[in-house]
Amino acid sequence: MATLQKLYRKNITAENINTVGLYIDDEWKYQKEPLPITQIPARSKNAVVIGNGISGHQFDLSIFLPYRETTDWGEIGPWKYKRQVNNFYTYGCNAIYRNFKPDFVVATGKDFINEIANSTYCLENIVYTNLKYLEQYPNKFHAVPQNPELNSGAIAAYLAAFDGHSKVFMLGFDGVDSNQDNYIFYADTPNYPSRSSVINEEYWVRSLNHIMTVYNNTEFIRVCPTRRFRQPEMWKYNLNYRQIDFRQFVLEAGV
Repeated sequence: MATLQKLYRKNITAENINTVGLYIDDEWKYQKEPLPITQIPARSKNAVVIGNGISGHQFDLSIFLPYRETTDWGEIGPWKYKRQVNNFYTYGCNAIYRNFKPDFVVATGKDFINEIANSTYCLENIVYTNLKYLEQYPNKFHAVPQNPELNSGAIAAYLAAFDGHSKVFMLGFDGVDSNQDNYIFYADTPNYPSRSSVINEEYWVRSLNHIMTVYNNTEFIRVCPTRRFRQPEMWKYNLNYRQIDFRQFVLEAGV
């Protein structure tokens, strides 16, 4: 598993990446090239990461749009509408772009990369992926800093911490606890397994646990339909992790 350093976007202007490899004196030596790190203005201490689990899509994702309509009592007519700016960034995974537009999408796996690259989504939106795909699809994607080879959910949570958010709310991080079914929202759609496919969640669990361990001063909050929602045993031992239900999330995050 990739080992990350606890780095933050605000402290980095560029990172050196390997571009050309030469085999000299029985070892590979690489030419380094600086890759700029784009600075993103902060909205607040909160971020929302939306995984591909079914539970995350039981929540009304439209409230996470950059602008949403709100109502209050007005002088003209019974109601008036105002535009309200959300106070947090949203990070989504893989096929979420099909039905929702978060602030940032993380794409992993060559099939998803190819799907998104061949759509028009990259033209006006920020999609992160690993370095190996940047050269294959020039001017399409943004590089994930430190280039961790992890699953999309773990990378999305990492980016939220890397961007400096002190609270990372995670929806749709369901995992798999059944040998007969999985909880992937996009199951039975292109580039996803069937609903009945048996999937081992251990890699997902360990990947996110690694993120929580490295960014131990960031609070990772898993949002579920109920507080008693099943959770991986490994996560419970992280002091910077806790689990809340939808109602608590609405109250705490101010959505």
